Amino acid sequence: MKRVVSIVLALMAIALIVSCGSSKGASKTDTSGSTSTGATSTDGRKVSSRVPEFVRRFVINAPEDALVGIGSAKMATESMSRTIATTRARAEISRQMNTMIQDMIRDYNAGSEVDHSAAMSFQENITVALSKSELTGSSIVDFDYTDDGTCWVVMQMGKSNVVNEINQAQAAAKLAIPAMASFSAEERMNAAFDKAYNTEVGYSDQGGE
Repeated sequence: MKRVVSIVLALMAIALIVSCGSSKGASKTDTSGSTSTGATSTDGRKVSSRVPEFVRRFVINAPEDALVGIGSAKMATESMSRTIATTRARAEISRQMNTMIQDMIRDYNAGSEVDHSAAMSFQENITVALSKSELTGSSIVDFDYTDDGTCWVVMQMGKSNVVNEINQAQAAAKLAIPAMASFSAEERMNAAFDKAYNTEVGYSDQGGE
């Protein structure tokens, strides 16, 4: 009888050990799976690691067919900080649009017989027009204040609105520079957006004024 009891106890002990080992193995697998699923994707726009996490999170996951602008400011009041940060975010979108125009005109000029000075004047006219634009269609998608009182604003402007703004700017520029009448930014817009998507989104300094 004692021998039977001993055998039963031994079997129970073995079963317990096996059960614990399986449990630990499952726990390790689950943890690994959880970490993998929750990890931030490396795909998406590039953004400086110096910006707050909520800004990075939005920029990385922003739509490919949109321009994103980041602005920051630390002023005397939260309201002033947000106003300046918004202005800077909008200026960042305008800067990206100007960069797109520069690239498109450079590519166009390389394959055409248009005089270089005419192309430069055309670009300057568009730049001036865009600087005066209110960027209709741009909107604040997120903003927050960090512990030091700095306001961070993230703005977004969809592709269709960007195309409209650039088309209006180039229409005015063509009147001033007839030699560039055959230039069409819209035909080169997809390539311009692809390049903008792969370029790190910049932001202005957060110092007060």
